[in-house]
Amino acid sequence: MAAEDNELSIRSRYGLLRDLVPIYSLYQLLPNLIAVGLFLWLSDRLGHFPPTLILLLMLGWLLQFVLRPSLMIVSTDQAAWLEAVLEAQGFFAKSETDARWRIIEKKWWQRWPHQFIEFVPGDTVTVIAPREVMEALRGSLELLEEHGELRFASEAQPFAFEPPEPEPELSWQMKVPAVLLGTGCVVSMVWTLFTGGPEGLLRWGLSAKALSEGRFETIFLHMFAHGGGMHLMMNMTALAAIGPTLTSRLGPVPINGLRFGLLFFLSALAGAAAYLALHPFGAVPMVGASGGLYGLLGLMIRTPSDGGGVLAVRSKRVQRIGLDLIKQNAFLFLMLAFMAWASGTAGGLAWEAHLGGFLFGLCIGPKLLPRAGATTLDEALPPETFVPAK
Repeated sequence: MAAEDNELSIRSRYGLLRDLVPIYSLYQLLPNLIAVGLFLWLSDRLGHFPPTLILLLMLGWLLQFVLRPSLMIVSTDQAAWLEAVLEAQGFFAKSETDARWRIIEKKWWQRWPHQFIEFVPGDTVTVIAPREVMEALRGSLELLEEHGELRFASEAQPFAFEPPEPEPELSWQMKVPAVLLGTGCVVSMVWTLFTGGPEGLLRWGLSAKALSEGRFETIFLHMFAHGGGMHLMMNMTALAAIGPTLTSRLGPVPINGLRFGLLFFLSALAGAAAYLALHPFGAVPMVGASGGLYGLLGLMIRTPSDGGGVLAVRSKRVQRIGLDLIKQNAFLFLMLAFMAWASGTAGGLAWEAHLGGFLFGLCIGPKLLPRAGATTLDEALPPETFVPAK
């Protein structure tokens, strides 16, 4: 089914160095110059680099970097299937002039010239698309290849399309564990601010020095403390996105809430152990719920549907998500380090806790499921949205 010697690898269309300055049209150049000019003007007026403006500038760069043009080699059958999917979904329309697929229902100023999907025929087919879109296309092909060989009825009708059933709305009980955990983090943030300010926050932080001083309570307190409003907001956003769905996969009420809480605490402890193991004499305190949240995420990616089984760790989907998380953490580390340097403050990303919590949720987390243990991929994958024609 796949092109010969092809593993659906994605590469840059212009090269990594070119992608680091992700401006692919003159239409992008003007707003980018305006943004950088305003940033430099405000920095000059204020006398320093404001961390908030640095964050906004970095997020703008990241958005353009994610949408950078990329290439992927596929077989002719895969290309035909992908084009049929694009047509059936109705989010993209194929131009009659250049045969490129462009997203529809966007304002004129949102239609960047480099934002398109193109299939260049040959012995194999080269797909050109924004990186974020290409990831979705590759994920669709990998999912179907893992589930079973694609079959095609004819060139005119390469697949049978069945609209997915609407997902039922989660009941309020599934949101309770995440709400309770989030409330604990918010209350802890307010408590540290009003009882001791930055000094109080440091007393909640976990480090080898804190344990040597006998402050063993930091083993648990650090899970709820956060280094600032932005840190808290990022973690609570992740908790709101993951919590209710994962809770619904952990069995009936109230045992699912207990499993959810246990997974969070054990993952956070695993993250703390990884942090202390790599900093056995460290004095820099670590705070945040990230270790526990990454444990929830680790289990989440191994249970793609609430009715299915557990994906194998070696499956392409799990390996792909794991690699993407490493890349994201590397970018966050660089971004936070740059912000700390520009503002003249201390700060960083405890990637050790992220990694420790994630590995615990990924490898040990399935033991907390109602039916623990891995199943085959055929049992694990959810019902197909696009069913191959027979």
